[in-house]
Amino acid sequence: MLLKSKNGQWLQLRALRPTDFANLSHYLQHLSPASKSRFGPHAFDEAGVAQHYQDPYHVGYVAIELETGKIVAYAAVVWGYLKSDAARLESYGVAVFRDTDATYAPSVADEWQNQGLGSRLFLFVCAEMKNAGRKRLILWGGVQNTNALALAYYRKLGFCYLGSFEYNGLNDDMILDLR
Repeated sequence: MLLKSKNGQWLQLRALRPTDFANLSHYLQHLSPASKSRFGPHAFDEAGVAQHYQDPYHVGYVAIELETGKIVAYAAVVWGYLKSDAARLESYGVAVFRDTDATYAPSVADEWQNQGLGSRLFLFVCAEMKNAGRKRLILWGGVQNTNALALAYYRKLGFCYLGSFEYNGLNDDMILDLR
């Protein structure tokens, strides 16, 4: 999918490919320390990215500047749920389903934040998830409770608060019904 950004640049939204791993690693390594501290579904080096995507239940989506070929936004998705999160999610009364849930971890390059790109990538990922028969999107590891901007953003997108848990600080689990 092609789109024109608010700053006039053309971007492509698409599924991540193995040929993107070096570019993705470069993108991840150049996030600000603040962004890095809030995003971490896998290692940031190329070998770690490649290892993560050896799992057939792991898929990724990227936004790429057409002019430069640089990745400027990225979303990691797991078909289903994280085993480490299942008991916690079930403690909120949420039954988890491998075949219809998806777990979602987005990021946007610091210089591209607050320009609507994250929302556009989110809508693209949601369409992909619906086409794949997914009915819910679970935030990967929740969102840090101290990240007021992210909490407001996810609420705006329609995510619902499930509960909080402690992991390197307080985190809020959130889920979105895609139906």
